[in-house]
Amino acid sequence: MTEKISDLLTDMYFTVDDLDGSYGTGQVIRPAADGIYFVRFDGTEVTLPLELASLGEMLETTDEGYKLWRFFDTLEERAKWIEWLDAPSKPRVVSLVKPTK
Repeated sequence: MTEKISDLLTDMYFTVDDLDGSYGTGQVIRPAADGIYFVRFDGTEVTLPLELASLGEMLETTDEGYKLWRFFDTLEERAKWIEWLDAPSKPRVVSLVKPTK
């Protein structure tokens, strides 16, 4: 490869949703070929093997249109997203009773 592949995903951190409701995290390492990237999922202690992910995979959505992959510039941004994602939701009570005088 004499021509450098231009990309914006190298060194980005990501979360990827699984259909069972769980998610994985990792980092895009570098381009492998046009439209294909080496990615490393967190929890993999060895430097190799890296996994391959295509842009098509990274752009997939659920049947409802939600993105499966989300990208972040820094670990801190991803950590904030995960904190929000894992936080228990707070129930909201809306009163439908008209107040009396």
